[in-house]
Amino acid sequence: MFFIRKLFFSIGIILISSSIHSQFSTWMGIGVNHTFHKMFSAELGYEYRLKNTNEFDKSNVELKLSQNWHKGIETFVKYRNSIVGNRNSALNLKPFAYDNRVSFGLDVSFLKFLDVKRTKLNWVITQQFDNYQFKRNSSMLRNRLLFKHDVKDFPLSPFVSVEHFYRWNRDVVYTNDEVIISGGTNAWRYFIGTDVEISKKQRLMLSFGFRDLILSTNDNLILRVNYKLDI
Repeated sequence: MFFIRKLFFSIGIILISSSIHSQFSTWMGIGVNHTFHKMFSAELGYEYRLKNTNEFDKSNVELKLSQNWHKGIETFVKYRNSIVGNRNSALNLKPFAYDNRVSFGLDVSFLKFLDVKRTKLNWVITQQFDNYQFKRNSSMLRNRLLFKHDVKDFPLSPFVSVEHFYRWNRDVVYTNDEVIISGGTNAWRYFIGTDVEISKKQRLMLSFGFRDLILSTNDNLILRVNYKLDI
């Protein structure tokens, strides 16, 4: 528990100290999930993102299919289509551009192995492939560590997460003889928040986060609100 308290405190300090020089974003989403025979689940979600609460940033539609192979072991595949403002509208005279993402991942819930029910400690590893209009495509490896605790007889489940983004083709150098492609850390992202249980099948996720972009000054503070429904 000392480690967990230290993790919460450290992320809080990072969020507060980073707020001075960062752009603020608001993410609002809704998701619907259905589980088949306790082994397979499908989730459809939509998220609308704003810059500084009033400027359109991105609109995401995502489909996620998950398979629970063993207690604490889950694999998943995701597809996401994004609509973004088109910075190259002079080329095709269209105000928006479309991005596509395909991801494959593994979710390991360590405490499920020990039959711990109210506390989660999960490691999620994801390989994603992004196809952009007017930009170089991206291949990214994401590692996320999540801690969540369901407070007994209380509707809140506070959580904290840390995520590392490693881009395999972050740096591309063109020489006279060859093209050199190398990878590197692209970003870190931190979230602290809570799930609010509305009913047995409904919950609201409220969180505050910070994304630290390694090769950019456009760091991001994030307010995220998501509604989830199990059907």
